[in-house]
Amino acid sequence: MGKRDLEQEMESAAPEDAVPEDAAAEPDASEEAAASETPGHVDEVRPPESGEDPGPEGELAALQDRHLRLAAEFDNFRRRTRRELGDEGERARADLAGKLLELMDDLQRVADTPLEGTTTEALHEGIGLVARKFAKILSDTGVEPVNPVDERFDPNLHDALMMTPTDDPEQDEFVSHVVLIGYRLGDRLLRPARVTVYRHEAEAS
Repeated sequence: MGKRDLEQEMESAAPEDAVPEDAAAEPDASEEAAASETPGHVDEVRPPESGEDPGPEGELAALQDRHLRLAAEFDNFRRRTRRELGDEGERARADLAGKLLELMDDLQRVADTPLEGTTTEALHEGIGLVARKFAKILSDTGVEPVNPVDERFDPNLHDALMMTPTDDPEQDEFVSHVVLIGYRLGDRLLRPARVTVYRHEAEAS
């Protein structure tokens, strides 16, 4: 067998699927994609779609968001209420001050009345008019008098200054005299009525 015949036989014995050296050096596309992935990569968390279970973390986030919204709404409500109450209180004080100024004018007119040619009855009548006007101002403001004439003594509303003996047992612990009228505003006692109280004393046998 000649040299040429030997080379032809070796070429025919080579496998058909042999890969050329140049082709073997080129990396596969799938290998490049695998190599480009970052180790430990975490996919971005997406909000749950409708019908999808949000899980404990999603429920906690929703509750926290709702809590923050409710806290903000309550804070706004509290500020608005405080501002409205402040405005209402200021208007009430201004209205009361205006009425007291009118009363002050009346008192000043009585004080400026010359004594010469003025009778005691006229001064008494003028002061009485001012007192009645003042009582109306208090009533319009909601202030009520505590004048417990012929009422049973109430330690919550009355202040007993002294005891008055009585022979009538039915008068025991009843108010005998009102020394100073008290006043209250709604359920708040501004000043207790100062009174004297009957005390029944049994006769010695």
